[in-house]
Amino acid sequence: MRTGTLNFVLALVAISIILTVINVAVQYLTQDYATETALLSVGSDSELVQGVFIRDEKVISYGGEGVISYAVSDGGKLGIGSPIAQVYSSDTQIAIQQRIDALQKEYAILERISNPGTTKTAQPSNISELFTEHYKNFLYHREQGDLSELSGQSEEMVVLLSTYQLVTGQDAGYKQKMLEIQAEIKALEEEQEEPLDTLYAEEAAYFVSYADGYEDTLYLDMADTLTPQMLADIKDAPSNKNGIVGKLITGYQWYLAAVVDNTDRIYGLESPENAVTLKFASTSEQVKGTIISLSAGNDPKQTVAVIACDAVTYDLVQHRTDTVEIIRGEDHTGIRVPRSAIHFKEVENEEGRLETVRGVYILNGEQPEFRRLSVTYEGADYVISDQVTDPGYLSLYDSIITKGIDADGQ
Repeated sequence: MRTGTLNFVLALVAISIILTVINVAVQYLTQDYATETALLSVGSDSELVQGVFIRDEKVISYGGEGVISYAVSDGGKLGIGSPIAQVYSSDTQIAIQQRIDALQKEYAILERISNPGTTKTAQPSNISELFTEHYKNFLYHREQGDLSELSGQSEEMVVLLSTYQLVTGQDAGYKQKMLEIQAEIKALEEEQEEPLDTLYAEEAAYFVSYADGYEDTLYLDMADTLTPQMLADIKDAPSNKNGIVGKLITGYQWYLAAVVDNTDRIYGLESPENAVTLKFASTSEQVKGTIISLSAGNDPKQTVAVIACDAVTYDLVQHRTDTVEIIRGEDHTGIRVPRSAIHFKEVENEEGRLETVRGVYILNGEQPEFRRLSVTYEGADYVISDQVTDPGYLSLYDSIITKGIDADGQ
């Protein structure tokens, strides 16, 4: 009797298992869902465009013979009467001058290290803390691509390491090295010739070592006459032909002009005074600016945006055109949802009335369930939904169904 009961129970269990397997298989075959995990993301009102730099510029030329040696780097600021470049008879003379400059810089560092005041007051523990701080700064500026700051931090670390050697009683031979540098500088100066000519700045300005032919046609006062076609025709073509030494950027302000897509109404023609952030493809720098002009072209979907900026650096003066991301407003953090996964459904509100809401279907076990969205930002192919504690809303790490659900949630 007991054996018969046991066999019956085992048979029921076996049947139950078989039915479960069949059910799972049927669900798998008939409900081929594609899902995406709900994760946090950041959305920005932005648009990627091809921007054109507009500046008040004056071309500098030299008609004489010789080789140009620049006294200032691109983006460097010049005062009235500051030397722009020197003209030498040959490249050899330029190489001599560059070597002298490098030796003088090295000598200044050694002189700083050997200063009795530095070694007397320095403590090994303080030096270690300062070195760590400069090393962190070095890594930061390396990630930012800031070469000038990178060089400065590197120099500070060399000084600290060398000072550490001195205060811990290690003779690094700095005095002998300084004597050798002085001797080499003296020998080079004997080979050095006086420059044939020197070019000076006639006004305060920023310097750029090339011209591109747009200096007389692209300037601040004409920015409001730009059209989409004019901007499309501008090319990035730096040149130093025909005796061109470079150019001066007068004034601290410059404009970026770009054609933006007005279809998504990110840029409203009725409100041009807006702060934006610019991210350029050629540099890691981010520049703050203000939209000062918005004008529609023949195509109503195209708007010429003119953005005023006042940051001048080496990287920002290397191009006439550049790919730039225009970011407007603040970032929005929330759950990223692809537009293809969004559905609309009628639900009963607190007043007992039906209303149409926007949401997604998630996979809860094997069954799809509708979850509402609290949209805070809308991008081109996605939206950002706020995190809501209500169980009826999409939550972090839910499995969003992106394929396999029709308009009726089936």
